[in-house]
Parts: sequence; structure tokens; C-alpha cells
Amino acid sequence: MRVAIDPAKPSTVAAPVNRRVAVALAAFGLACGIAAFLGWLLDLPALRGFGLTEYPIWPWTCVGFIGLSIGFLASFAGRRQLTIGALAVPFTIAAISLFERWSGSDLGVDTLLFPGELNDYAFATLGRTGVNPAAAFLVLGLAALGQSLHDLLAKEIRSLAATLALGLAAAAAIVILFSRPGNSVGVPLLATSLPGALITISLALSAIAWNSGFGWMRDLLRDPGNRRVLRILIPAALILPVLPAVLELVLARQLLLSAVPVQLLSMLGNVLVVGTIAYWAVTRVAREQSVKIELSEAIDVTTMALTDADGNIVHWSAGAASLFGWSAAEAQGQNKYALLRSRCESAETSLPRRPEGQTQELVETARDGREIAIIERTHRVEIAGRAPVIVHKMTDVSDRSRAVSELRESEERLAIATATHEVGVFEWDVASGRIEWAPGAEELLGLNPGTITDFDSWRAQIQPEDVDSVIETIEQAVADRAPRFSFRYHFLEPNGMVRAVEGSSRAIYDSEGNLIRTVGAMLDITDREEREAALRRREAQLRSIIETVPEAMLAVDEEGTIRVFSAAAEALWDHRAHEVLGHHISMLTPYPEGDEAETRLSAFLKAGKPLDRGETIAATGMTRTGARFPMEVRASVAQVDGHLLFTLFARDLTEQFEAEERLSELNAEIAHVGRQSAMSELAADMAHELNQPLAATSNFLAAARMLMEKGEDSERITEMLRMANEQTLRAGEIIRRLRSFTMRGDVDMRVTPLGPTIRDAADLVLIGTSQFNIRLTYDLDPEIPCVFADRVQVQQVVVNLLRNSIDVLRQQGGNDRRITVSSRKSSDELVAIEIADSGPGIPEPMLEQLFSRFTTTKSKGGGMGIGLSISKRIIEAHGGILSAENRPEGGAVFRFTLPISEQGGE
Repeated sequence: MRVAIDPAKPSTVAAPVNRRVAVALAAFGLACGIAAFLGWLLDLPALRGFGLTEYPIWPWTCVGFIGLSIGFLASFAGRRQLTIGALAVPFTIAAISLFERWSGSDLGVDTLLFPGELNDYAFATLGRTGVNPAAAFLVLGLAALGQSLHDLLAKEIRSLAATLALGLAAAAAIVILFSRPGNSVGVPLLATSLPGALITISLALSAIAWNSGFGWMRDLLRDPGNRRVLRILIPAALILPVLPAVLELVLARQLLLSAVPVQLLSMLGNVLVVGTIAYWAVTRVAREQSVKIELSEAIDVTTMALTDADGNIVHWSAGAASLFGWSAAEAQGQNKYALLRSRCESAETSLPRRPEGQTQELVETARDGREIAIIERTHRVEIAGRAPVIVHKMTDVSDRSRAVSELRESEERLAIATATHEVGVFEWDVASGRIEWAPGAEELLGLNPGTITDFDSWRAQIQPEDVDSVIETIEQAVADRAPRFSFRYHFLEPNGMVRAVEGSSRAIYDSEGNLIRTVGAMLDITDREEREAALRRREAQLRSIIETVPEAMLAVDEEGTIRVFSAAAEALWDHRAHEVLGHHISMLTPYPEGDEAETRLSAFLKAGKPLDRGETIAATGMTRTGARFPMEVRASVAQVDGHLLFTLFARDLTEQFEAEERLSELNAEIAHVGRQSAMSELAADMAHELNQPLAATSNFLAAARMLMEKGEDSERITEMLRMANEQTLRAGEIIRRLRSFTMRGDVDMRVTPLGPTIRDAADLVLIGTSQFNIRLTYDLDPEIPCVFADRVQVQQVVVNLLRNSIDVLRQQGGNDRRITVSSRKSSDELVAIEIADSGPGIPEPMLEQLFSRFTTTKSKGGGMGIGLSISKRIIEAHGGILSAENRPEGGAVFRFTLPISEQGGE
């Protein structure tokens, strides 16, 4: 017995190997062509013929083979344009060569490359590509072009073309190797060389490997009959192609024909011989392969395994893999009975035997743990020259065993199920009207045994409105000859309660179509009806709530499909409920697509986690017309039957955002007015401070002019100009700080160095205060280099607080006039900045209303009373707190906090 193996399976592994072999062969051909061309380029005669110096490959032939090899590699890589461009070179060379030979003309292109080196050889047509290389260019070029353009040539034709070229190259190589040195007849007439033959052979084998591989040869060798055929075929394939070449030599030496007809006869003879052999081999292999594939596929779908004498698996069919779950790669090499944990059906501990030609029942375990009942038949197969194998034919009889077991349990399960679900089984004989109940059925339905024994007693217990409905159902079933019918009705219990039941009956008819009896089952559904009624009441109440709730409400499932849409939602989105129900929520709010970032609402729906108490989601709504509006969404998550349901309450924030925007603009205007007010109060000091550098600049420039008029040393003039420039820059710096402070702009929150921000504001305030002997000291924490804030607004707060302290200290006598600016870390996220002075402090009655508008600490109504109020709003907008208190040692301290930033530095 011979068992075939599915050829499709090894081909999945062999195909990549064959293609790697094809690429390697094509690369070898390219390397040979380049090496031979280097023989001409470097003037190395031995390299031109690969040792046969009398038989070189011509330069144009080298170029043609290089282009042909590149065309092969490009076709393998799928580079169609490169393939066509590279193959154009050998096609052109072959066309010119054949034209010159058959027309007897000389176009003068043969000796364009290396004319001096070509003169070293004594051939009639120096440099002209021979007939065999030209034929190889055309045949193999056509195969490569067909590989690139798949619809041009079938795979079999491409392989056949490569086989023809292989025969031509083999014949040429044999003639070259057996030619005598100095023979001037064989090579010119054969018109090829050893490098050309090697390149042709490698490219032909490459085409065969890429398009078909060598699986056919493996299949031939498996059959002893085919092995005998190959012993004849292979020598014939090697010898027959030589005969045309020998004939060519004989005709040429006898001078029976001229060179061109002899060459044509030689080429046609080679093509005829090789084509005949190839056609015979391909058709024979294809015919036998078709039969083997059909047989292999038929065998492989069965549940079968082959093992060696020790029980190790050597073949595992697709049917076995499907039944047991182990693939062929996993099963091969393992012991069959150990892999499947086989045991005999008769005993748990008995191990399976391996009887030859016998049958045994086994219980084997699949990969997923299932136990499968198997009938196994084994047969020993011995083939000469090969190790014997055991064929295991396995039949799955699990269904039969399972059916027997299930049949035994069926009645038990039916009895248990009837009692568990309180199902009452009955039989009604139509002719007599008698109704019989299964044991315990009446009690399960709340009836006293014997209450309903016939049709009349049943009718007496049923509510009148249900009797007509049931009778009409039975009459309709009889008219339609329906095999079964369903019913639902209510009957009165002895205690006056109403009980609801539903069920179905199997209708049995006589030969004339008359109903003779029914067998049915009924179930008490009283509790279910009560729950359904309660559910309907709750649904009605919920619909009432949905219609009256003032906020827009909608319910969305976990897929984003809208399930509920309230009347308020219709007004908000300008959509009717029937237009959105069943559609995705993306029609109401922008939803991310593709690589777009998730919105908070889409992320919430995707995560399915409930929000914290009081937490809301900021989102964007989209009306019917596409207009967008801001909205605030409160959401809850419920799980119903394993699925998530989201309830969303949406509120339009358009009016709120507009009001906040107007308020923000008003606050910015007030802050700007505050800065203008502060600078107006500092105007006199600023004028005095600016007058000093400007006057000094004027004096320095006047002195420089005088020195120039007197012709003094240029170094003194330069020094005067440098000192004037310094005073000008000083005045410019004062103006820059003033302009930066008073300029109105948008809020710019960013990482801001704390030290420079405070010092710039202090320098601005201290202009013109030197005559008051006020000392300003800093105690800033170097571990807190930056804050996240608006630089101008923070400086406005510092200016307001420092101005208040300076105004108080101006009115205080004595020399102890001190202001201290310090910073320290108040928490992990905030830094506290303190501005303390040595003044008299803040009156206690004023501390409570210090930050109210139009409340001023300056005497004689010197201020507008809005500086501290604006400062408090600025700090609170930054997430901080502004406070004030009196120091125990005297003076007042103002303290405010700002968020810390870890980025940047001073």
C-alpha cells in the first residue's frame, strides 16, 4: 500500500526556498558576466574565457548577459520598468547579431568595444555575438519579460523556454570543453564560450526554479517506474543536444554548407531535441501529478496517521489535525498514543495495543481536553528500500456513544426540568373531552387534584373573555392542519385569586384531518404578568419624566447609538426624536475619526466609567444646520443585561460663555485702568528720575563737543560719549519698564521666572524714592525658580503692594524704613510671596474690608480704592489667595500664592 502526501503542504515551505535559489542563480549569472567583462577591461585574457583563452566571450555578449541577469533580478523584485529597460539591451544585441549574420552585412558595431584587444584573436567575425548567445538572449529574455508581465506568458511556457535555453547552453558547454586547442572551427560556428554557457545555464535554472521549482523531480523519484524512466531520460537530455553541434562540426569541416545555414540547422536541431524532451517530460509529470494530487487530497481529508515501528508519528493528515487539534508540525515525531493519551474503552487503566490488521476501541484526548471515542484500524505497509510504517485509520464514534448516554439521561432531565420550572403536562382527548394530568402537574399550577378533569370543568374555571380566544385558536389550528398551537388564559383558583398560564400543545389528527387529541405543557406566568404590568407603569412614568425635564436628556448605548431623545433635546439640537433614534451620537456632537484625538465625551463613552459626584463634561453640540454650540454634560452609567447604557443631560452654555467673556473683558479693562492709575500717581517721580539721566546725557555731549573743538585727545572724547550713552540707556530702560507695565494685552499664562519678575516690578516702583531712605531687601527661595503665571499681571500686584508700603513709609519719621520681599514654598504646588514693611500697620477696622472696591489705605483720599481689589482678582484668577495682616513686631505684611512650575530657570 502506498500512501501519498499532500503536495500542497511542502510547497508552502519549498516555494520561498526555490525563489531564494532562483535569485542566487541569477546573481551568479550577473557575477559571471561582470567577471568576464572585467577580463576585457583589465586586459586579463584568462578571465575572458574562464581559463579557455582561445574561446573568449565577446564584449557585447558580456554586456548582453549582464543586462539579461539584471532583467531577471528586477523581474523577481517586481520592478517592471527596470526589467524592460534591462532586457532591451540583450534584445537589441541579439537582433543586430542575427541581422548581420543572415544578411551578410557588417554594421560596424561589433568592434566598438575594445578594438585593440579584439585584434589579438584570429576569428572571422570579431566581437559579433554568436547564434547560441543570441538565441539565449531571446528565449531567456522572453521568459524574464513574461515573469514581469504575468499576463504575457503562462508559468509553464516560461519554464519551457528556460528549459530550451538550458539545453542549448549545455550542448555548447560540452562542445567547448571537448574541443582541441587551436581548433578554429568549433567555436566560431558554435558562436559561444564557457562564460556564456555558464551564464545561460544559471539563468535557465533560475527561471525554472522561480516558476516551477524541482518538486516534479521529487515526485518522479518516489515511483520506481519513474526512476527507470529517468535513467533513460537524463542521459538522453544530456547527449541528444550534442548531436546538432556534432552535425554542425561535420558539415562545416566537409564544407557541405556555408556557415550561416550550418548555424541555423544547429540551432533548430537543438531547439527541436530539447523541446521534444521537455514536452514529453512535462506532459508525463503533469499527468501523473494530477492523479497523485487527487489521491493525496482524498486520503488527507480522512482521519489517518502514519507511525514508524516505535509508534512515532511520521505523517499526520488534515482530518486528524481537524479532529484532535494538533497540527502536523506539532504531531510529527511524537508517540501517537502518548500524544493523544489513548486508553482502551473497556478499562480506564488498560493501555492500547498495536495489533496489525485488527480493530480496537479507544478513548483519546484532543488538544482542548475533549475525550473522543475512536475505532482504530491499523495496517502495516512495507516498501522496498524504506522503513516500514503503520497506517492508523481512526473513526470518530463519539456521537454514537454520546447518543446512547444522552438517551439514558433524557428522561431523568425531563422529569427534573418539569418539576424545576413548574411545568404542567396534560393530555386532552377531544372525542371524550377527558383531560389527564401528569403526576403533580395540577399542584404546580395551584389547582387541587381533580379540579379540572374534562373540557366542561376546564371551561368553568376559565375567565369568560379567555374561553372564546382559546377556542378560536384551536379552530384556526385545525383549519390549517397546524402541528401545534399556543395559548394563554386566566383561570380562577378556589381561593378567588386569578392565575395566568401559557403553553403550547402538539395536535394529533386522524386520516381525515380531524383533531383527535392533544398533548401539551403549560407554565404558570402569574408573577411574570405582574412584573410586566409594573414595568409598563414604570415606563409610562419614565416617559412622563423625560418629556417634562427642563434639560435636554438622551440615552446612548455602548455603541454610541441614541436610544432616548427628550422634547428638550429636540429643542436644543433642532432634531425630531424619530430623526436621531437609532443613529450614532456623532450627528449631535463632533466625534473623532481615524487618528483624531479623543474628546472628553467620546473618551467617557469609550471608557464606560461613571463620573465623580458633581463632575461634568465640557463638550460641543452640533445642530441640524451644522452650527456648533458649547454645552455642559452630566452623565450616569447603568449596566442592563450585560450592556452599558449612558444617560446624558446637556445644558447649552452659549449665554454663559458670552457673559463670562464680557466679564473677562471688563476685568481686563479694570486692570488696565488700575495700571494707568498707578502710573499716573508715579508720574512726578518718573519725571524727576528721567530728568537726571537726560540732563547728564546733555552735559556729557556738551563736554565732548568742547573737547572736539579744542582738538583734545580722542580717548577723552570717547569716554564722554560712552558716559552719555550709558545715561541714555538708563532713561530708555525706565521708559521700557513703564511701557511694558502699562500696555494693555491678553492674558498670557506661561512659565515665568519668579525672581526677575519681582525685581523688575520693584525697580519700577523705586524710581524717584531714594530721597526717602527706604531700604528694600529680598529673601527669595532659590529652590523655586519659576511660576506658571501672567508676568504683567503678577508685576501689577507687586507694584500695587509695594506702592502701598512706600506711601506709608514716606509719612513715617525716623530712619528705619524697610521693605522685605520674600518667597517660600507653602505646599507642593504653590509658592507664597510676602511683602512686609516696618510701617505702623493696617487699622483693625479696615482689615475686614481691605480688598473691597473703593477702599483705600492712603490718607487724604490719595487713591481710587481699586488697586487691592484688582490685585485680589488677579491672584484668584491664578488659583492663589491674597491676604493681609499686621506683624507682631510692627508693620503690615501682604501675602499671595502662585502655582509653581518645574520648567525653566531664572
